[in-house]
Amino acid sequence: MTLLLAETDQLATEEGDELALERRRGLRVQQHRPVKVYDSTTARYFGGRTEDVSSTGLRLELPAFAPIRGGEMLNIHVGLNAQGETLANRRQMIPARVVWVDRSQSAKRGRLEVGVEFLASIAARLDAA
Repeated sequence: MTLLLAETDQLATEEGDELALERRRGLRVQQHRPVKVYDSTTARYFGGRTEDVSSTGLRLELPAFAPIRGGEMLNIHVGLNAQGETLANRRQMIPARVVWVDRSQSAKRGRLEVGVEFLASIAARLDAA
């Protein structure tokens, strides 16, 4: 497991002509674990893996054919190891909102990257306000 030591609110990535600032705060851990994603708008499951993990969300790598868009709601199950484990049912999945989708970097490998925010962290911020 590798820890990223940079403050995440200071990092930026280029997306075409735009400059998008990283908005996650706190520690981010680079970790590769299998994920199962359920997209309720298409009623389909997709397999993928985590790229990094924080207390408020995940950066995921998913198949390029996944019809994922920003603002969409997903249900996610994160596996414990690279070999996977028994399939999770929808009650065991974590609800999350898609914050960003990047099809440019990984498209050559047939993959896309997605940033998701856990709904529990959104609710916690609303309660604190």
